[in-house]
Amino acid sequence: MIYNPLEEYENKFCALHLQNTTSFFDELVTRSGVDIEANRKTVNEYVALGDTLKKLKRKLGLWKFLRVILFITLILIPLAILKVNPLIKKLQGEIESFEATRQQLLNLAGAQMQPLNELFTDRDCINIIESTIPLIDFAPYFSVEQEVDMIKNYDFLDYNDSAQSAIDVLAGRYNGNPFLFENKFIHKMGTETYHGYKTIFWTESVRGRDGKRYTVTRSQTLHASVTKPKPFYHTQVVLDYCSLGGDDLRFTRDATNLDRKSDKEIERYIKRGEKKLQRLNDEAVEQNSNFTTMSNSDFEVLFYALDRTNEVQFRLLFTPLAQTNMVDLIRSQTGYGDDFTFIKENKTNRIITQHSQGRPINLLPQSYMSYSYDTIRSSFIEGNKEYFKAVYFDLAPILAIPVYQERPVHSLMPIPDYKQTYSSKECEALANCIDARYVVHPDTKTQAILKSSFVEANGETDTVRISAFSYDIIPRIDYISVYGGDGRFHSVGVPWDEYIPLEAHNDFFVGPYDESRSSGVIAARKNLCIYR
Repeated sequence: MIYNPLEEYENKFCALHLQNTTSFFDELVTRSGVDIEANRKTVNEYVALGDTLKKLKRKLGLWKFLRVILFITLILIPLAILKVNPLIKKLQGEIESFEATRQQLLNLAGAQMQPLNELFTDRDCINIIESTIPLIDFAPYFSVEQEVDMIKNYDFLDYNDSAQSAIDVLAGRYNGNPFLFENKFIHKMGTETYHGYKTIFWTESVRGRDGKRYTVTRSQTLHASVTKPKPFYHTQVVLDYCSLGGDDLRFTRDATNLDRKSDKEIERYIKRGEKKLQRLNDEAVEQNSNFTTMSNSDFEVLFYALDRTNEVQFRLLFTPLAQTNMVDLIRSQTGYGDDFTFIKENKTNRIITQHSQGRPINLLPQSYMSYSYDTIRSSFIEGNKEYFKAVYFDLAPILAIPVYQERPVHSLMPIPDYKQTYSSKECEALANCIDARYVVHPDTKTQAILKSSFVEANGETDTVRISAFSYDIIPRIDYISVYGGDGRFHSVGVPWDEYIPLEAHNDFFVGPYDESRSSGVIAARKNLCIYR
């Protein structure tokens, strides 16, 4: 077990993971049999030729510019034709020859690294994490058994939210406790304010300084606005970790980013928080409430989960060690500091960290494959280092609580055998890899939320129905009556967009990637594919 996640990352896991990453990469290099020095020689020649090409292209540009000047000076046209044109033609020939040679070098470097690039798999990064922290066990895919287990036994409630679609998922267990990293695509209905303008003119009779009356022209730009419904979309990366600890407890705490403040600023923040806690404690006594602040005021102020629903279970989770771990994590600058939101809903714990928003939850080989050995090595090691840090500090608020690392006692509801193999979220993630034209309504003009439902199974292949929810956009104009400076009402047109809901439903097959069906595969990820 990890008793102090911050200290053990600093003193153990950071260095151990780097060692495991380097060893893993070096083993792949040995298996591939690539000639490193030959590749370096090829890449150096390729880079040097690229520098030469840049100089030649700059030189060509200067001579072309000079030719234009000579043509502008009509008397020097013969000089441009006799002297400059042949020089430009010669430079163009050299550039074409060097570019062809450079392409050959690039092809050679790519061929030299192909045996290594072919050894990389989608599971490399998570295999290295498993070797670093053996209690973590990542699943090959998010199975329907784990999905149903989380729903039936751990209060996992958001499995079929029609406003959300899984872009990517990474499932597993920590010492038997199921967890799920999910990158969600979320739809939310909001409003947009549209504006319209109209300029009006009128004449007025005014008296001048000389006492005579004059006619003047006035103008005014009238403004009108309307507010209409509009869909909005965003992504969110979340970690859902399931545990039997505190099974009737709910609370929420939000990130404070206090790690960005100085020690003095944090101490002032804690003192202000202590005064507020004392007032809340006094009010609870007067109202005969169950709320009681804990003796560790640093933890109470910094973690600030005051909406907790069960004081006894809260204290069982947050032992003195857990409190110390959480305070250290919040105040530390080793990882990402206090950038995490922690939402507990009975047996499901949701962690949303700022550092993971926008990052891929699976580190795929495409991010480090290259024609250059040195580039591959650097990208592989640095990429895995950052990936491990992000995953570890997503889990750190969970690991700070020792109870959450205990193996679950399986007096839980048994999971029946399912014909279905792949979870709805895994199928959604595959569907989100498909070109939109295969799944959305032909009139769609917005992004789409894709949902998956099981149809039937045939061995390791599931038939699923992918439903796409999107909108058509119809331009409209509302005319608003606005009072003008001429004393009359005017109709001001306000263009706006009406969003018409659309649905499309298409059936696909989901199963293991097989070369025999590769021609019909529409998208593939993690050795799974979706096809018709």
